[in-house]
Amino acid sequence: MTWYRAVHPFHTAGRLARFTLGAAADVTDTAIRRLTAAVVDRMDLDELVSRVDVNRVAERVDVDRIAARLNLDAVLDRIDLAVVAKDVLEEIDLGRIVRDTGGGMAGETVHGLRARSMRADRMVDRIADRLLRRPDTEQGDEPDSDQGSVVVSVSGPGPSREPTL
Repeated sequence: MTWYRAVHPFHTAGRLARFTLGAAADVTDTAIRRLTAAVVDRMDLDELVSRVDVNRVAERVDVDRIAARLNLDAVLDRIDLAVVAKDVLEEIDLGRIVRDTGGGMAGETVHGLRARSMRADRMVDRIADRLLRRPDTEQGDEPDSDQGSVVVSVSGPGPSREPTL
């Protein structure tokens, strides 16, 4: 810096103004912070928030943007899935559902097995009739048909079937 600039009144006044403005800005910032804190401390924030229209604020929220920033893996890591699954199973009463459906399924299975065994018996009868060269007889498909039961007698040259009443 030259001697002229150091003692020249305009340069000195400029430096003094810049220093004063800088110091004043620091003092002003500190004063504003303290005043704002004092005002907020005296305010009833619950009353202030009760005046806010939450629906209007919610309309301005960009849910897609929030979801894009959300780390789902971190959220799922916080969840105890075993506890959630246990609570769900208790809520829907899975044991009762299994008992109810299992009983119906067991009845249907038994009915199906009985029907298959009746068909198998008829098939074995037909095979035995063919092997023993018995004449074809018309039997009802269902054991509950109106036809009488068939009795096989051993008298005579071949077996004969006579319906009984």
